[in-house]
Amino acid sequence: MQIGQGTYSSVYKARDLTHQKIVALKRVRFDNFDAESVKFMAREILVLRRLDHPNIIKLEGLITSQTSRSLYLVFEYMEHDLTGLASSPSIKFSEPQVVMLYLFILAVFCFTWTQDSSS
Repeated sequence: MQIGQGTYSSVYKARDLTHQKIVALKRVRFDNFDAESVKFMAREILVLRRLDHPNIIKLEGLITSQTSRSLYLVFEYMEHDLTGLASSPSIKFSEPQVVMLYLFILAVFCFTWTQDSSS
């Protein structure tokens, strides 16, 4: 089931039959990518593989498909993302929730900054 769409990719909800759990598959098609886009995707994958933080979705694996000329990034599945929740008119965050979200985001920024500067 497709759950998201971007410029270069689509995201699907799927079942990992090996581990019996729900995952998110980000399908990236390579049939019309230029060299710069491929470099950007490779860098994104390298960064995602290094990140291990409770506030960052975990990249659990990669799957390639030569028949569809696609790369699938396997992520842990989350029912909602922050952008979707924040853009929903029916959801109103309380002040303590907003403060907690800012603290989570700040923790991620600090974590990623220290990861990047240590390599």
